[in-house]
Amino acid sequence: MDAKELVRLPDPREKVRIEMHEVVRDVSGKPHVFIRVRLTGWHFPHRGLEPFLVIGDVVSRRVIIDRDELAANAYFDRPLPAAKRASFGYGNIIEVDFDLPIEPERIALLDRARLPRETIDPFRR
Repeated sequence: MDAKELVRLPDPREKVRIEMHEVVRDVSGKPHVFIRVRLTGWHFPHRGLEPFLVIGDVVSRRVIIDRDELAANAYFDRPLPAAKRASFGYGNIIEVDFDLPIEPERIALLDRARLPRETIDPFRR
């Protein structure tokens, strides 16, 4: 085979998209603020091991995979660093790196004045 005959398929990771928002989730009966990072455009299968997402050196507290396995919602209780990649995996094994710009200043923020007084907010400014 000649090198001119080789065909390079497009990298499917290029279709992955990211959305970042502050959200409120109930934890042990109390509202907590988290940064939710939603990844779409990939197949995120349900497995026996716990899924995780890592951005910089910050590991998600929890990841919830959509029922159709087409999106993963990672919840962070620590500020996210600026980064060029997000790493997804199960247990303690990174399975795939997504080259995605993580720009903390672009996270959609909640209106703090509308949050219940008892909300636990690690991001309070």
